[in-house]
Amino acid sequence: MDQQKAKRMFAACVSSGIILLFILLSTICYQFVLIRKTQIKIDNLNQEIQRLEEEKSQTQDAIDVWLTEWKITERANELGWLYGEDK
Repeated sequence: MDQQKAKRMFAACVSSGIILLFILLSTICYQFVLIRKTQIKIDNLNQEIQRLEEEKSQTQDAIDVWLTEWKITERANELGWLYGEDK
């Protein structure tokens, strides 16, 4: 009877170990998937940040050009405006 009880105990331990191993592997795979999705999201956000920084730089360059006196004068001449001393 002791030998049969030992075999049942061993079978119960092995099956419990297999179930535990399956749960652990499932959890690890799930975590890897979440990590990968997060990395993809971070990469996309970094690309978006880079694109927006380039756009900001280009916009700042355009603003700097439009704030120069020659550009203001050029645009005023296009619109037909004159300075007070030009009349």
